[in-house]
Amino acid sequence: MKSLEQKYAQTLEVSNLSLKQRRVLLSSLKLFSEIGFENTTSSLIAERAGVSEGTVFSYFKTKEGILEAILSTFLEQVIPEVIADFSEKKFTVDQETFPFFLKSIVRDRLFFIQENQMHVKILLGRSFIDKNLSIQLGNIIVQSIIEPISPVLNQFKEKGLILNWSNERIVRYILALSFSYLIPMMLNDERTINIDEAVDEIVECLSSALMKVK
Repeated sequence: MKSLEQKYAQTLEVSNLSLKQRRVLLSSLKLFSEIGFENTTSSLIAERAGVSEGTVFSYFKTKEGILEAILSTFLEQVIPEVIADFSEKKFTVDQETFPFFLKSIVRDRLFFIQENQMHVKILLGRSFIDKNLSIQLGNIIVQSIIEPISPVLNQFKEKGLILNWSNERIVRYILALSFSYLIPMMLNDERTINIDEAVDEIVECLSSALMKVK
């Protein structure tokens, strides 16, 4: 599975942007993820991109403008590609228990976010101060998971194995618990969490809340 940075680089490659513009954007993304937006200066961006500071400002008037350009591409192209990758995964109900089904989803998403945590941190950090971005990003994340797993959730509900909640409500529960493990990791700049332990605890909690007692 390609990282968010790799997908972003590929997106830039097929864009109409000049080579120098692409270098500035990709270098900025790397620096934002490595040392943070606030600590990144135009001189550092220019040095990493191999261009002059004047060139940086000729393309993007401010550092905010660079970030907005990056986020726009992420929302319009990169994240939809990630969603497509997830949608191609096959989730079935026939041979799986509900906890096993949950485990496959939670593990997949936790691992992906952990591997891309510095870039996810940029998106989340910006969404905390930009209400429109927060709403847009939240809707994209929820819908990206609902679509591929809804058929399986519906089958579990039809068989009377889980509560008859809306699929959106179930997905929001999954996301809320998952991010409760991921956000402390990102805020404390910890590189990893114990994925197996986190998955087991999340699945245990979700199973208890969602499965019908026989």
